[in-house]
This record gives sequence, structure tokens and C-alpha cells, in this order.
Amino acid sequence: MSEEADPSAAGGDETGATTDGKKGFSKKKMAILAAVPLLLIGGGVGAWQAHLPPFGGGGKPAAKAMAAEGKEEASHRLLLSVPSATANLDNGAGRTVYVKMTASVEVEGAETLAALQGRIPEVQDIFQTYLHESRPQDLHGSGFYRLREALLRRLRVAFAPLNVTNIYITELLTQ
Repeated sequence: MSEEADPSAAGGDETGATTDGKKGFSKKKMAILAAVPLLLIGGGVGAWQAHLPPFGGGGKPAAKAMAAEGKEEASHRLLLSVPSATANLDNGAGRTVYVKMTASVEVEGAETLAALQGRIPEVQDIFQTYLHESRPQDLHGSGFYRLREALLRRLRVAFAPLNVTNIYITELLTQ
């Protein structure tokens, strides 16, 4: 029993060496070994977010170039305000449900706003047609997003040579 309790007394230095080897890692060394990879990963993520050379190649000069491009593109975008469109929804239950929608359409590539003013009746027709095909349940929850995407898709087809970049729905009332 005394031989099993004291491995070094039995001449078994091999078992004592393995237990000493495991005890060789202190808490400080373990913390350092864990912190180094975390710091490397954190530094890589930070460099990627800052667009530093290995990830984006330039940092602030690239951001300035993108801002300049954005200003050039923004100068050709016009915002067309569309008056309220009112339509009755396809309820199917005999009860009439009305919807009123007001929106603005962002168009890129048009010369002047006056050129777009003549297309407002066409935009209102697209809005009313889509709203009339919709059901009240279609406008709840994520249906608002689907409404926006469907209208954007239809407007892009109607304004084909021009690019409709966005639609801003400012009012959507159901009754």
C-alpha cells in the first residue's frame, strides 16, 4: 500500500514525470495561450472592418472615393412624390376593406422632375391595381415588405429605361 501511495519511492520516476508535466502549465500560461488567438482574431476582424490593406486596400482613401461616387450618383436621383392612392382590398367575405397609401418613388436617370410628373397617373394605377389584388392579411407582418418589393418590381418594369432605386411608403392605412 505504501508503494501505491508514493510513486517516487517505488523507483517509478516515469509516472512522477508525467504528473509534473501536466502541472507545468500554470493559470497564467493558460490565460496567455487563450488570449493570443483571441487577440489575433479580434485584430483581424478590426482590420477587416476598417478596410485595412490585406482586406480592403486603403482605409480612408477608399472611403473618400466611395463617398465621391455616391455624391455623383445621388445627384442624378430624383424623388417623385405620389399622391394618396385609395383602393378596396379583395376580402372575399363580403365586408369591404379600404386601404390608403402614400409613397415617394426614387428614380435614377431622369433629366428633370417635370419629366416624371407626367408619369404619376401610371404610378397610381400600379399602386391601385396591386392593392386591389391584395387581401387584408397580406399587409400584416412581413406582408409590408412583400408589398414594397412587389411595387418596386412593377415600377421597374414600367419605368424600364429609367432605374427605380427605391420606394418610400410614407402612409399605409387600412379600414
